[in-house]
Amino acid sequence: MLNHWTKTLIFTLLLILPAVFFLFSRGQYWNMHDDMQLIRQLQMEKCLFDGQIPCRWVPDLGYGYGYPLFNFYPPLPYFVGQGFRLLGFSFIGTIKITAILQFLFSSVGIYLLAASLFGPVGGLLSAVFYAYAPYHAVNIYIRGAMNEAWAAVFFPYIFYFAREIIQSPKPNKMIGLSLAFAGLMLSHNPMVLIFTPFLLIWCLFWMYQKFHLEFKKYISVIVPLAISAGFAIGLSAFFTLPAIFETKYVQINSMFSNYYTYAIHFVSLHQLFFSNFWGDGPSVWGPNDGLSFSVGLFHWMVPVILCIYLIWKIFKQQKFSIFDQTIILLSFMGLGSIFMAHEHSTFIWKLIPEIQKIQFPWRFLNLTTFFTSLTVGSVAIILKNKYTNLLCFLLSGLVVLANLPHFYPVTYGPITDSQKFSGVAWTNQVTGGIYDYLPNTASTAPKSPAPLFVDQIIPSTSTYSISGAKKGTDWLFMNLTLNQNSTVYFSQLGFPNFVANINGQNITPQIEPVLGRLSLKLHSGQNQIYLKLHDTPIRSISNIVSILSLILLILLPKIWKTLTLKP
Repeated sequence: MLNHWTKTLIFTLLLILPAVFFLFSRGQYWNMHDDMQLIRQLQMEKCLFDGQIPCRWVPDLGYGYGYPLFNFYPPLPYFVGQGFRLLGFSFIGTIKITAILQFLFSSVGIYLLAASLFGPVGGLLSAVFYAYAPYHAVNIYIRGAMNEAWAAVFFPYIFYFAREIIQSPKPNKMIGLSLAFAGLMLSHNPMVLIFTPFLLIWCLFWMYQKFHLEFKKYISVIVPLAISAGFAIGLSAFFTLPAIFETKYVQINSMFSNYYTYAIHFVSLHQLFFSNFWGDGPSVWGPNDGLSFSVGLFHWMVPVILCIYLIWKIFKQQKFSIFDQTIILLSFMGLGSIFMAHEHSTFIWKLIPEIQKIQFPWRFLNLTTFFTSLTVGSVAIILKNKYTNLLCFLLSGLVVLANLPHFYPVTYGPITDSQKFSGVAWTNQVTGGIYDYLPNTASTAPKSPAPLFVDQIIPSTSTYSISGAKKGTDWLFMNLTLNQNSTVYFSQLGFPNFVANINGQNITPQIEPVLGRLSLKLHSGQNQIYLKLHDTPIRSISNIVSILSLILLILLPKIWKTLTLKP
């Protein structure tokens, strides 16, 4: 027989199904702002099939000249998607399944967290509110921000395991926290930046509840928390370390200037609390954005009512319980994240310039959605009467009915993989975001498709022939026969540690300063050429760190047991 918790979780997931009905439709795809999901999945697949693990350099983007996308762009959603590609799903089907799993895992995660605080009915409330938050629909059905959406999956798991470790440090909880935080780091860098301060507040709050001012006892939980953080960093090191230390090799200024300047993307109070506008247009300066930035009417009204009630109860009873403190803390964190999306927080953005890297202040709505949804779960505790379950289910139903119209694309239609990977659609994808991670050795991005293998030969009087040519994701091989000594420009952008092997001898190719193409000075006659991107020391070290971290994490229960055995 199923217990009450399992039954409630199953009912919760059934309530969430309407939010993903469109994603079950066959042959239908939707217009999204970041219409690069399919091409990224394709590039990940090509890398893995080519043995480029982890994937760093993608061959088709940059108009076919390639660039180091996954050296800097978090790969986790595409790792998830690749599992379904291996099962035979289409690329369009894979992206839909990845989105469905985002809804599923985020709902289960916040159910787990809220249920641990407020019981299973509270878990149901929080899960439904989290799933049906307007900004959730914006991320999936309007912006197509798959990485940002997946970052929100891990917020509740991180909070849950961090609290569990503070309550009772055990290796399985440390493994859970390590995997959850690594998942966040592999999903969306800006979310790590703005989520971590709130996590620290959460941890300090629960440490205080357990130890009060006996600071020496804090060490007993700080150590396992720090070990978990270390494992998370280690597991994600294959991506995070190169992303940090090799950013100097690519042009990223365009990602934080002009349209992407944070100051022009603050949200008005009307947009946050009262607007019912829905659309798939762009974010612009001022209050006339083409998409919604609503917190959600029920999402802010219920926490406000709860806070008013708690303040009244505290003054009446002269008692400030842990439950009361938890709700007030979550409410203030939700209010703080809303404040960061409003222009009145400009002084903080100027005071801490690092947060300007998140580009859009309204990205704080990811945190707002999390905190407000979690806060709502407390209704199940506050309503202590025989109608509690009924009232909570009715509140869940109201949220579903109020926000369900948003969980459907504004513009969609039938399309196939082959249509998406051909013609204008293909050109739009391989040139999309072309300046985002363009190597800084190029002064401009490519303006036309890359020829196959060889782009240009100087002098122009040179004639050549190619035989046995092959090309992978980060390498190419050919036998190139020249009639005279020439400089050959390949259809390949340069990046640190591209190595050329010419007739058995390794040399470092030159990089021309306009398009940043690799070039070689070759003698007349036949030249056997193998160009390959090798790992830099930081890439090699980061790969080793991730492998060792995974091995040690698997062995953690045995190691922990050995370290904690009393003599």
